[in-house]
Amino acid sequence: MDDKQKRTLQTLQRELQSAQVANETSKARIEELNHEIERVIGQPGEGLNLQVDLSHGLGLSLQRAIDDLEGHHPQLAEAIRIAINTLVNAGI
Repeated sequence: MDDKQKRTLQTLQRELQSAQVANETSKARIEELNHEIERVIGQPGEGLNLQVDLSHGLGLSLQRAIDDLEGHHPQLAEAIRIAINTLVNAGI
């Protein structure tokens, strides 16, 4: 994972951690996503690992989070979309 990809995930993680969420389901989804991001950031290796994660584990978690948060937390859902687009534009 290159520096831009790592910074993108870290920025998203900060957004998630600072979100004011009252709904328990949304809190659980955010916590799950934070753990998934932490796992991916901590993995050794380059783009291929992140590419696989975005098409499976992390990618699915990001999409589920968008689906769950869109109605009550549209700004947070948009932050997730921006992170996905940044990673995709970086060639992942």
